[in-house]
Amino acid sequence: MRPEEAVRQIEYAIDANLEEIGQRSAAGYRHTFERVAERADGRAVYELACELAAEISAGSRPDPAEANATAETVLADRAYTDGGR
Repeated sequence: MRPEEAVRQIEYAIDANLEEIGQRSAAGYRHTFERVAERADGRAVYELACELAAEISAGSRPDPAEANATAETVLADRAYTDGGR
């Protein structure tokens, strides 16, 4: 999954589950998805999108710092690396 696709998925989750405008709220996650895509692959971006969407579906919206922490967990738990950089 590409970062822009992940942002759209989060937009839809926010629109469906929270009383916020998804397009505006999801934009805060763009940099996190881009960073994950640089360090890993589309599968990691997809996993992060799923994790964040699950939290949103449960009624909470992680702030950007929480999204970054979730991204680090996804990267570490799945043994994604930065290619030695």
